Formats: sequence, C-alpha cells, structure tokens
Amino acid sequence: MDEKGRDAKLLFAGKPKTKNVFYVTAKGSKTESTRVLKTTLAGCYDGMLASYGSNEKIVEALISDNPEVDLKRTGMKISGTSRLYINNKLKPAFRVSIREIIRNTQGEKMEERRLQENESNIMDEIPLMMGQLFKKSDFYNKVVFEKKYQLFHVNGLTFEFLFDIAKKLNQENSLMMVGAGKNGKEPLVFQDGGKKYRGFLEGRIKGDQYLLILHLSNLELKDIE
Repeated sequence: MDEKGRDAKLLFAGKPKTKNVFYVTAKGSKTESTRVLKTTLAGCYDGMLASYGSNEKIVEALISDNPEVDLKRTGMKISGTSRLYINNKLKPAFRVSIREIIRNTQGEKMEERRLQENESNIMDEIPLMMGQLFKKSDFYNKVVFEKKYQLFHVNGLTFEFLFDIAKKLNQENSLMMVGAGKNGKEPLVFQDGGKKYRGFLEGRIKGDQYLLILHLSNLELKDIE
C-alpha cells in the first residue's frame, strides 16, 4: 500500500548475478560444481562409534581398512536432498520437537525454549505498508543487506502504481522502509518458518521505465563503544 492508500498485488523475483570469472580445465573446457555423497550413515563418526564401541577401535579400523568408505555409494552424484532427523540410535526420528538455546555473550546457557517459527505475512489480507524515508547518503553504513528482490507489475494499473513509487524514490534519492501488520512496523517473513527481515525499497526510473528493488536486512550496524 502506498501513501495514498492504494494497494495492489505484485510479483517479486530474485535476479542471480552472472559470474564473470569461472574455472576451466587444462584444455579450456568450463568446469561445473557437482554435489557428491561423502559417506553413508554407517561411515560417519557416530555410525562407526556405534559399530566399534570406542575411539581406539575406530582408529585401529581406520589404520587397517577404510570403514568410512562405502564402495557402492561413496562418490555418487546427489541431485536433490531433504532433511531427516535421527535419534541417538541413528534411526529416523518422529514427532521431533526443535528447541532453541539462548546464550549470553560468554556462551553460557540462559534459557531453553521451544523454537518459535515465524509465519509468512507477505500474503496477508493486510497489505505491506510503506513508511519512513532514508537518504541513501545517510543510510549506507546503518544496516547490512542480505537479500534483494525485484518487484514487477502484472498489468497496466500496477505498472502506474509501481512507476509512481519508483519515481518518488528516484527524485528523493532515498530508500523507503516497508513493513507488515496494521501499522506497517512488523518485519517481513516470506515463508513459514523463515527469517524476519526489515524491508527497504529502492526506486529508479529511465524515461518510461522503472526499477524497484526490495532490499532485505536482518543485521544492524552499530558503533563500537
């Protein structure tokens, strides 16, 4: 929702950068990264400890043989993975309760509680609201931007909507805070269980073209006392 109270549904997408530097083989062919299986559960430390019973016996086994290597599976290419929780017996765990531990600056445990998962709020009935303007020249050393998304219109009306926002930001040479909730002061959560971010909108125009970038930050820079 803009300052005039108008709201619209938009599209957003990340734009990965194209690498200008890449590795090649001795013959000049491009290389590519491939994920491979390092070892199986039986070949990891916990698996070998369950099999051999002590660190000393694991060391003896490693000297005499290669128990960490599964000749049928080690080195296999991995195309897709999913997270699986296991118990202390290395079996799949069900009804997992994830907890978070709060520690002080000395690393001492202060509190343990059930992990509080954030719910997505960018698709709520309450539209995201625009807030305070920040001059770019005064804002470059305030926060660290972790992600950014480009906003797109879906029809002629949303084009005009976004163009007006980009034009204002371009003229003001400023970033505009974007927030969720009734007052527009809540952080943005893009997916259930995701992180909380502060959103800052940047706009540029060129002729009848516009560019709107939503910068996301969850780290604030502070002076060293």
